[in-house]
Amino acid sequence: MASKTLNDCFKEYLANIAVSQNVKEKLESVRVTVRAALTQGIGEKTEAEGQRRKPHFMTQGSARYKTQNAPCFPPKQQVDYDYGCYLPLSYHENEGRREPQDASESFFKMVGDILTPLAKGNGWKYEEHKKCCRLIIGDDIHFDIPLYSVPDEEFKYIRDQRAVNESVGMFSSHIDSSVDEEKDLEWDDLPTDSIMLATNDGNGNYSWSDKNDPRLLNVYFEQKKDNDRAIYRILKGWRDFQWEDGEGPSSIFLMSLAEKVNGCQPFSGDIEKEIVKVLIGIERLCLPLNKDGNVVVENPADPEDTIKCSREKFDNLKKYARGFCGAVQMNGSQSLSVVAMVLRMTHLGDRFPEVKESYTTNDRQPPRTTRAG
Repeated sequence: MASKTLNDCFKEYLANIAVSQNVKEKLESVRVTVRAALTQGIGEKTEAEGQRRKPHFMTQGSARYKTQNAPCFPPKQQVDYDYGCYLPLSYHENEGRREPQDASESFFKMVGDILTPLAKGNGWKYEEHKKCCRLIIGDDIHFDIPLYSVPDEEFKYIRDQRAVNESVGMFSSHIDSSVDEEKDLEWDDLPTDSIMLATNDGNGNYSWSDKNDPRLLNVYFEQKKDNDRAIYRILKGWRDFQWEDGEGPSSIFLMSLAEKVNGCQPFSGDIEKEIVKVLIGIERLCLPLNKDGNVVVENPADPEDTIKCSREKFDNLKKYARGFCGAVQMNGSQSLSVVAMVLRMTHLGDRFPEVKESYTTNDRQPPRTTRAG
């Protein structure tokens, strides 16, 4: 029987941080419930205003391109599901002839008025965030609904339909099974440069942002292969262990760093080799600053766009990368059990597998590293 390798340990770690089937089913149940409530609620509200509108929806982010991890330190860290809600621009332009900022505020209020009683009735919690409406489903799950406006001429209606009981199986009880659920929007159904996101600054000031089109990044990352996703998910799990408060560099920043280091080429199945390459690259990167003093890395899907991170977080990330890389590179000079112990204690947490084996290392002790939190 072949001996266990560090790559085997990384694969086991990926399995250990995977989102459970129970959580996946819960998120799908929430998606169906939210979709039904918003479709009905927005329809009734807009009909009362004179013209009934039917929102479109689209799953995006890590739920779309399969890089979700179970949280390391809930409730400060949670599984996130992003489910965009889209309405045509004409609705916002014509709604009471309001100014754009008023239209953004009314979009938030309309959705909030629908989701607040829905949350109460299901034992959830509703929150309004700067770029989305959020439902806290439990200690380890939240469901985000960003609100978008799309020009009418580019807002294609999907004709393909699927029955609710066919698409969600056991969750058909959340909606009358006689009602067809329209297929979620695909990325090709939306423009690449005309989507606006409703935002607020947290102080009662609402606006629209045209710099939050999710399409290009989602198309880019959902086309990636399992080897690529393995590297992204390990980086995210490492980040989560280092920042217990959940305030580390964004997942998309980490993934963009990995792409930059690897020249946007596919990663191989040799996780040990690839993670060392990425960590060395992160430590050596000298990234530019934007006008706000944040570090920026190129958006791998759009050369004219960048992904930002605070300078302090990036400096810490580089320091942590040095330690993580050093621990992985111990493999070969130290027993696998020692390498695994250091990775568990200092870099990835106890979801990284423990390796029990007898070994002789000439009384050498594993290098002391400090885990930052």
